[in-house]
This record gives sequence, structure tokens and C-alpha cells, in this order.
Amino acid sequence: MIEIEVPASCANLGPGFDCLGIALSLSNIVRFERAERTQIKGCPVEWANEDNLFLRSFRHSCMLLQTSVPKISVEIITGIPPARGLGSSASLAVAGAAAALLLSGKKIKSLQDLAGIGTEVDDVDLIGSLGTEVNPTDYTGTEVELTNLTSFLHEEANQRFLLRAATDIEGHADNAAPAIYGGFTAAALTDEGIAISQNPAPEHWQFIALIPDFILETSIARNALPDSYSRQDVVHGISHAALVALAFLKADLNLLSRACSDRIHEPYRRPLIPDFEIVKTACLEQGAKMICISGSGPTIMAIFETSVPNIPKIPIITSSTTKSLNEMLETRIAEKATHNWIALPLNVDNLGIRTRKICTNDLKSHSQNI
Repeated sequence: MIEIEVPASCANLGPGFDCLGIALSLSNIVRFERAERTQIKGCPVEWANEDNLFLRSFRHSCMLLQTSVPKISVEIITGIPPARGLGSSASLAVAGAAAALLLSGKKIKSLQDLAGIGTEVDDVDLIGSLGTEVNPTDYTGTEVELTNLTSFLHEEANQRFLLRAATDIEGHADNAAPAIYGGFTAAALTDEGIAISQNPAPEHWQFIALIPDFILETSIARNALPDSYSRQDVVHGISHAALVALAFLKADLNLLSRACSDRIHEPYRRPLIPDFEIVKTACLEQGAKMICISGSGPTIMAIFETSVPNIPKIPIITSSTTKSLNEMLETRIAEKATHNWIALPLNVDNLGIRTRKICTNDLKSHSQNI
């Protein structure tokens, strides 16, 4: 059995509409193996069918790889709350593409024509015809260790395959990119396909996701946007998005605080998020350096600085202080809010997608620990 773990993501990052994103320490886990018939468990009954996003991505990716679609047994362990703007859909699309690649027996060499015919691949049996352990080799004859499946997925050509396949299904590269690459990412659709740049994000920043008890469908949030913008708003968006990217690259939270101003999507989505101003005010009062809508919402992301590397005598927020901060935020918000909000502390995830082979004994041990 193979286990794939894909992190959550915060997309847009204020003015970085549809291009900037960051991976966070929250994840969806998918376990799968070949089976006599395709079945899926661990998700709501209405999604335990052929329309499941993981299965849709899995089938689409098999088509891109020019392989038949094998029957699989799938278990989804949901750690990312759905329809909250934290990349839950993208994580499942990425996992489906990864599962197809791992089962395909193919190693991608070139993505010059990922539509199908021009994709260059070599046979490389990573997990065996029935998911049993084998001694696979890649096209150079080098052994591919089963313990290095994560490294296999992080090979450049394979990452680009996952990004293309997941974006085909889910539609948003700014969510799929950080889920695959980890850290801070910028993605753009060019004449030659999706261009992607990744950089590790500052690990000393504390992210706190303010998650409400209601959902906001991406389609509704997308429909709230206007069809056109003024030149001033476009210039504002471009300049501020550039500064956000530089702030992440330089780990400059003060610059990020000044740059995180948006006129493209947040002004139109705030009315769709009850209590937005209450949550924002509570975060600012507790010292948040940046506040933005996560993805299309309704989750609101706040960033606090917990330490400053290489500078002595700067106070560090300990785990107990972080807990106090979470409790304080929830308390202050609850005093005025009409909905229940959870303050969830998160760290940056600089690894991205990871996977491993597990056996029945591992699952039994895990169940006993639970």
C-alpha cells in the first residue's frame, strides 16, 4: 500500500491573485493499492464515487501517461477542511496525479507535449504489478529505492507533470504548486505552459489560520469578482504582488506587512465572509504583521513573527505563548462574532508532497496508537 501526503496551501497571499501561494503544515493523506474493483472510503458518501476529485485526477493522469486506468482501493484521511480556502481540492488533485504516476510504471523524461502523444517516458516499475516490493531500476539502470518515492516525485519532470495534471483538473496552479513543491511559490501560465518558481519560506514565521464554521464555495467567490479593473488597480496589484514575493524571499515581514494590500479580489470577497472585520481587528490587536484571505476564503490567514534569526535578545514566542495567543484570538473574536472561529497555528511546509510504502502492520500499529 502506498501513502501520499499533500500539504495545505494558502493561495493569493493578498495581492498575488491566482499566482502566489505557500504550503502549510496541515495535510490530506491518501492511501491506495491495486484491487479487484475501485472503491473509496474516508470521505462523505456523496463523494465516494467516480466524481471524487482524487479519482478524476487519477483517471486524467493515466490518460496523459497513456496507460490503462487500474482498479484501486483508496482511503482518504482528511486533515484539510474542505471549502475553506486552504487548498483541500488541490491536494486531492495532486494526490491523484501522483498515484497515477507511481502506478504507471513510467518515468517521465520530457514534457514537451504533455497532451499525450509527445510525452517521453521510460518503464520503471516502482511498486510492482500488485503493489508488492520489487527492485526497480530507472532508465539509466540505477536502482530506485522504495524508500525514496518522495525523491522520485520531486524530480523536476515529475513535479511538472503533477502540476500540469492537477491544474487541468482543479484549475488553480497557485494552490497546486505549493502542494507539490512546498515553501513559497509563484506560478504563471505562459505560451510554453506553466512557469513555476519555488523558494523555501521563512520557518520562523507563525501562521495562524482563522477558520469559521461555514464554507464558501470557490465558484461563488469567483463570481463575486468584476469583469474588468481600472488601470490604477492593475498597477497597484502588480506592484504589491512583486513586493510580497520579495518579502518572502528576503524574510522581511515588515515589507510583507506594507505590501499586503489588494484591490483585485479581497474587496469583493470580504462581504462574503461574515465577521471579517472583527477577525482582522482581533489579529491586529495581537500583533499580526499580515492578514489576508486564504485562497477564496472564508479562512483568514494571519502571520506573526516568532523569532528573528541571528539577532540576539529578540523575544521568541514559545509553544505556551502560541497557545495563549490562539486562545486570546478565539476569545476576542467570540465576543463580537456571529460565527464560531477556530485559531489554528500552522508552520510553513518547505517539503511539499511526500509519499512512502506502508504495510498492514504499520496500519495496525497506527490504529492501536489512536
